[in-house]
Amino acid sequence: MEDRETPSPKNTAKGPGKSGSDERQSAPRETSIKTRPVQLLIAPRKVGDVAPMAADVLLNALAAYPDVRIVKHIRPSAFGALSTGIGTADDVVVAETSPERAAAIQNSAGNAIVVERNVRLRHLGMAIPGNPNGDIHETVIPTGIGLPGTAAKSVAVTFKVTDAGGQGIAACEVFCYSGGFPATALTGADGAATVNLPQSTIHSIDFVYVKPRADFWEKWIIRPVLDPDSFNVLTLQPLSSFAPAGFPGNPFFGWGEKTMNLDQQQLTGAGARIGIIDSGCDNTHPALTHVQSGVDYTNIDDAGNADTTTWVNDEISHGTHCAGVICGSGIGGIRGFAPAADVHALKLFPGGRFDSLVSAIKYAIDHQFDVVNCSLGTPESSEVVQSWMERARQAGVAVVVAAGNSSGPVQFPATAPGVLAVSAFGRQGAYPDDTYHAQTVPVGVSGTIGVNGIFAPKFTCHGPEIDVCGPGVAIISSVPGGGYAAWDGTSMAAPHITGLVALLAAHHPEFSKKNAPRNAARVDRLFQTIVGSATGVGLDPTYAGSGVPDTVTAVSGGITVNLNSVGINVDELTKLIQTVVMTTVNPVRQRNATLM
Repeated sequence: MEDRETPSPKNTAKGPGKSGSDERQSAPRETSIKTRPVQLLIAPRKVGDVAPMAADVLLNALAAYPDVRIVKHIRPSAFGALSTGIGTADDVVVAETSPERAAAIQNSAGNAIVVERNVRLRHLGMAIPGNPNGDIHETVIPTGIGLPGTAAKSVAVTFKVTDAGGQGIAACEVFCYSGGFPATALTGADGAATVNLPQSTIHSIDFVYVKPRADFWEKWIIRPVLDPDSFNVLTLQPLSSFAPAGFPGNPFFGWGEKTMNLDQQQLTGAGARIGIIDSGCDNTHPALTHVQSGVDYTNIDDAGNADTTTWVNDEISHGTHCAGVICGSGIGGIRGFAPAADVHALKLFPGGRFDSLVSAIKYAIDHQFDVVNCSLGTPESSEVVQSWMERARQAGVAVVVAAGNSSGPVQFPATAPGVLAVSAFGRQGAYPDDTYHAQTVPVGVSGTIGVNGIFAPKFTCHGPEIDVCGPGVAIISSVPGGGYAAWDGTSMAAPHITGLVALLAAHHPEFSKKNAPRNAARVDRLFQTIVGSATGVGLDPTYAGSGVPDTVTAVSGGITVNLNSVGINVDELTKLIQTVVMTTVNPVRQRNATLM
């Protein structure tokens, strides 16, 4: 294993009996820089009517390579019959080897074996300027700007982030942008943070962005005048200071929940079972103490078992934020969609890869979840992951996936068939003007400005895969430590839809029946009902799908109709409107809806 130790050249060591004058500087250890090994997902593939290769045969073949290490073997689900009709077998082997060996295995695999990279996933929350992946915690942001081979003179600029009373605010991320290159620092207990900037850019900074950890609105300042010889003070306002947000409330319903009419009903989701595949959940938060189950796929023992206790440690806050929207209890804070549901936190961030996602999906199948939330994605697709998404569907598990924050095409796994792909929308006036939330409003892009202040934010992915849109700008929800934060991202949009699916599973007359079949047809009908409840908000379908789902319409059991499937003319439609509640399904991604 590589030696990662990096002792300082200034370290000294005293030998026995040596005086201070005899101290000798120890030589720093030297280690050659090597290329990290590559992880592969390897699975048998069904070809025609021929049964997939047995897992033992595959493992024995890999064992013949001395430079291949088996990291994990994901064995068949308890629902073994679900493999019928799916292209890959249940078994998935995670192997680690050199890039050269990985290429050789891929080139020699043939059609009977799937070999693909075990790609690292990204969560899709906290979309920030200059970062198309919306990944503030897992992207290395340079602290200075310069070109290779240059030694640009730098200047230290100190910021002080305070509240209205002048008290310093700790743990705020301060970003300075110039020409698209960011520099950053984190405030200490006194609210101070020092950013090193190239001297040539001190008077040409495009903007400064401050992201607080909790309880305050962020700050966005265009073309700031910075003084390197004094504290540059940035004053943040508490979330409660902006009256239109209605925070804190008791209970608190966010603007997005109100847009979906969650506050117009009293259903709790009792009886539904939800999985949140994310970064864990801090269940010491007053609104989330009822979340009592989970596993941590970032903490695996020698036998390959995920820890069942450390999922409560949410280092990046993302999962806790999603959980508030999905199931917040409303006790002194956020009221989520399904506070009485049985919620499991399946932790795979930070560092989660495709194999962790497969393990989480398998857990959801084995525990017969109604719905799982996947606020995650990657530009790279996976046949193995896609096959497990289909297994979940066949087992009656609905998978809701965030579309992505790269402003481009929908990311995987939201592109997989059989999942519900969710883009984000925002509402003007739901946030202070001096925040980055206000900067997400698009300008000059056709189909992105809707009715009543609704817009498709700059960051949201779009395309024909989008089924519906969810609230995803300035979403106030729970974060670790008992606080609240306003975040942007399709990660924030997907939990609104996941929560609504849980309400359907628990209370809709079609889905709440005991002993009802758990199969693909059930998932398809759940999604058809969500899509059928949606109202168009003036956005192009590639940005919003069928629109914004409505809680009251969805759970009421009202009749939904797919106009394309029943083939009626205008006169017949006029008569039909007089007797049924009329809604339309996504014109881009049809799901053969029928009368309920």
